[in-house]
Amino acid sequence: MARRALPAAGLAVLAALAAGCSLSDGLPAPSTTTSAPAASSSSPGAPDASGPAGSSASPSGTATGPAPSSVAPAGAHADPAALDVVVNKARPLSPVDWAPQDLVPVPGSDLPLRAEAARAAGGLLEAAAAAGHELVTLSAYRSHAYQAQTYGHWVDELGRQEADRVSARPGHSEHQTGLAWDVGDPESPQCHLEACFGDTAAGRWVAEHAAEHGFVVRYPAGAEHVTGYAPEPWHLRFVGREAAAAVEAAGGVLETAWGLPAAPDYPG
Repeated sequence: MARRALPAAGLAVLAALAAGCSLSDGLPAPSTTTSAPAASSSSPGAPDASGPAGSSASPSGTATGPAPSSVAPAGAHADPAALDVVVNKARPLSPVDWAPQDLVPVPGSDLPLRAEAARAAGGLLEAAAAAGHELVTLSAYRSHAYQAQTYGHWVDELGRQEADRVSARPGHSEHQTGLAWDVGDPESPQCHLEACFGDTAAGRWVAEHAAEHGFVVRYPAGAEHVTGYAPEPWHLRFVGREAAAAVEAAGGVLETAWGLPAAPDYPG
């Protein structure tokens, strides 16, 4: 997604907020759903991507090919505590202010994810480092209050219509589940929470190897008409290794892989 980055000072404030410091639960860069946004604190709201409905995605973070035809049963993927929960513009969390109870810091960061996701993130960071990429955590869990500030920031900056392309409304952000993680490459800070991250060596490595650690690139290029968000190559969603492999095989977009309707916009 084409999102506008915050100044360094703004990112620092966001990081403090995400870490639990007060400053009123902060503003991140546009994102998710938050996709730019991030971390529980990434930049004001990384959205939580784009692509033809019914497309399959390759490990490059781009949706491609036909999507599965199966339809999920009513009520599926709605439990906020489940790893297969789907949160998007048409599917808010219920309750809207739900918060996970098992948050722990991502290794090397003060920003938290749910315990299983944080362990997997640690494994991905180690594997990336072994391949020569020192990834950093830009955003992770965000509370409902934090996302409200993040989204409000992007509305003020971009207007509601454009803000909805890059940042999730409160209650509709994947970051609130504690399963969404925004990563960056300190070698290319200009691409933090920006589409150009996908063009860096680190971004290409992430797209290729995220599923091996249970993550998918949640908002791939070519799926905005399904996800409702511009591409976010930095925004990873934990679903578990087996599910991540299946999602990739089905095209790389959760909605189409799991038989859920496209959610290009908010109802009404």
